[in-house]
Amino acid sequence: MVMRDPKGGFRIPNVKLEKSKKALVSRAGLHGLLQVFDTTDLGKEFARCLPEEGSNRSYGNYQLGLLWIACLLSGFDSIDDIEEFDDDDLILELFGGKVPTAKTMGNFLRSFSEQNIRDFKRFLTKMGYTLRAHAQAVHPHKGEAIPHFKIDGTIHEQHGKQMEGCGWITKSEGVQIYGYASQTIFDEMGFCDAGELCEAAHPKGHPEELLEQVLSPLRGKKIENPFEKIADVSGDTAFLTEGVVRVTQSNHATFTIAAPRTILWHNHLEQMEWTPWEFSEEQLKKLKRKKMTPQETLLSRWHWSPSWSKGTLKFPVIIKKEWRPDDVMGETCGSYHYHAVATNRDLTHQSYQSVVEAYRPRAEMENQIKEFKINFDAKHLPCLKKSANEVYFLLVLVAQNLIRWAAILERPDKPHYAKKIRRKLINAPAQLFTGGGQLALRVKEKFLKEVTAFIERWRSHSVTLPPLAFSTA
Repeated sequence: MVMRDPKGGFRIPNVKLEKSKKALVSRAGLHGLLQVFDTTDLGKEFARCLPEEGSNRSYGNYQLGLLWIACLLSGFDSIDDIEEFDDDDLILELFGGKVPTAKTMGNFLRSFSEQNIRDFKRFLTKMGYTLRAHAQAVHPHKGEAIPHFKIDGTIHEQHGKQMEGCGWITKSEGVQIYGYASQTIFDEMGFCDAGELCEAAHPKGHPEELLEQVLSPLRGKKIENPFEKIADVSGDTAFLTEGVVRVTQSNHATFTIAAPRTILWHNHLEQMEWTPWEFSEEQLKKLKRKKMTPQETLLSRWHWSPSWSKGTLKFPVIIKKEWRPDDVMGETCGSYHYHAVATNRDLTHQSYQSVVEAYRPRAEMENQIKEFKINFDAKHLPCLKKSANEVYFLLVLVAQNLIRWAAILERPDKPHYAKKIRRKLINAPAQLFTGGGQLALRVKEKFLKEVTAFIERWRSHSVTLPPLAFSTA
């Protein structure tokens, strides 16, 4: 009886390992993003916010800063991962033939003063505006005419009990997590314009300061068009505060913020007059494809006068009332669910429905938070010193901006996230050739086409700081 081969005759062939005398590269696309950063105004602005040279080490702070960006673009998730560059001949050529130790990279993070960190935060705002302006110059249909800034916070769980500034933070669900908190502001294109790492003792941070930092560069537009709003701001219930409202008002921006029940809008539901939600043809077609019928959805308005304004201010709160069927009993059984949004929009020119729909894009913020927490591993931070961890977090946001920028230039209608951009534009094997004072990389044809197309889009318009009134206060 002939025995059947369960492997179907397939075998992995033997491969002989030999030492290569050729220079090998594992991240051929890394050079492109680093060069963009280095040769434009972004590199100069980044260098200005770094600590002054004060040690005898052979690596300058700007060089170490670029190396940190290279690490984060590559997907490294710990300081010790810098050792992976020891065998990358391209990195060795770009950074003087030797990669610094993990200790040197950590000392760089710890060398930032409070003033350096403040400067670094302002740089992030300049970077966000710069990349936004360039991306819209290359793809004019991308983004809104005025920026829509979304602010949100998250918790970074840590496990080191000696980490400075860590502690127990209570989430909205009542669950306690040990670690840090952070606040970030992203625009509707996915660029980060501001961020901070907060101690557990003050997890709410300084959202009004971050918003002031982001909105203040647009003051020139406010002067040119005093009757037009310069930006939109949205956030969840944690940001319906006096500070946030006053900053958006003073900077001539609209806000659309989820209204918590603590302002007691839900006590007036029975006295309200309701108008029906108007479903678009596209929404109806989508429901029909799913063999679903549109549920009863109603809208109404209530006016909120904040206690801190002492009756001088009054803002509309738009309330959405939606019937949700019971999962078991079906459409005949269920309950109404309510969602409220506070705003300073002019409702003489906008409908209630448009206000609720203007709030919806805030949900995209969750994807940007997942991006830096998962694909850049900012969920965990590497140092014992809190200021060093904040510098690391800001470097993560810089790298995330570069990845997002490359993704928009490469595919504006549906930009990829870091995992795929690394595969398409960064992590590619190559042979490195040197001679005559020049470097050359030999890569696969498909990768060459993708990187060349990206570089052409980059060079089609200059990457310069937009003419905005950036505050130095």
